[in-house]
Amino acid sequence: MEEIKTDKQQEKGKKNMRLLFLKAHFGIDFEVPETFLETLHKTFPKKEGETLNLGVFSSVQFRPNLEEVQELLKKEGFTSETSQPFRTSIEGQMLGCDSYKDSLKLDLDEIDGFVYIGDGYFHPNALLLAQEYEEKIKPVVLMNVVQQITEVIDENHISKYLKKRKAVMAKFHMSDKIGVFVTTKWGQEYKQAALKLKELYPKKKIYYFIGDNFLETEMENFPDIQCWVNTACPRIGQDDITRHTKAVVNIKDIWNE
Repeated sequence: MEEIKTDKQQEKGKKNMRLLFLKAHFGIDFEVPETFLETLHKTFPKKEGETLNLGVFSSVQFRPNLEEVQELLKKEGFTSETSQPFRTSIEGQMLGCDSYKDSLKLDLDEIDGFVYIGDGYFHPNALLLAQEYEEKIKPVVLMNVVQQITEVIDENHISKYLKKRKAVMAKFHMSDKIGVFVTTKWGQEYKQAALKLKELYPKKKIYYFIGDNFLETEMENFPDIQCWVNTACPRIGQDDITRHTKAVVNIKDIWNE
C-alpha cells in the first residue's frame, strides 16, 4: 500500500524539489493589426470632451508589449490601467482561471471596457466572466497579433453559460446528495473551502472526491450524486457547464449567492 504523507511531509518534499525555468519568447515581431484602431473607436465611441478608461491585459508572451499598447491608447484619447490578477506572476498578465471579480483585482466601476493582447478566447473570456455579477458586462477588444486580426467579444460570448448557471444553482439547492471535487493540483486545491459546505448545508449528504482531473466519464461512476460542486479551476464550472450531463456548480458561485 502506498504511504500517505502528512501535510508537513509533502511540504518538505516540495522544498527539496528543484525547479528549472526556461524563457521561451514568442517567435514573431509584435505589430498592431491594421483594423485595431477602427474597431477600438467603433466599440468605445466617445462623446466630445469625454475620456474612457480601458483595462489592458495580455497573455504572458506579449506582456513586454503592454506598455506600448497603453501608449497607443493614450494617443487615441483613452486612459488605461491594468492589475496583477490573483494567480499571475506579473502585472498585466491574464490567466483564464482569474475569472471572478475579486481575483481580477480591478475596480470594474472605473473601467469602460477592455483590450486584450494575444490570440484565442480562453484568457480574454475570463474578463467577461469576471463581470458576471455586474449590472452590465463591458466588451473586450481582442488585439490578435498572431493572426493580425481584431475582434470584439461581449455578453453574447458567454450567454449559454449565464443561462445554464441559474439552472445548475437551482439544482444544487434541490439536491440531497452532493459530490464535491477537490483537486490535488498545486494552486487549485481548496480543501478547507470544500469542507465548509458540510457546515453550511448540514441536511445535505456531501461526499468528497479527490483527484487531479474532473472528467465526465468518472462522474458517471457515481449515479447517486445529484449535483457536483467544483472546487478546482473555476473554468471547469464555466466553459464545461453546458457539456456535463449533471449539474456542476463552482464553489465560488455558492459563496456569491
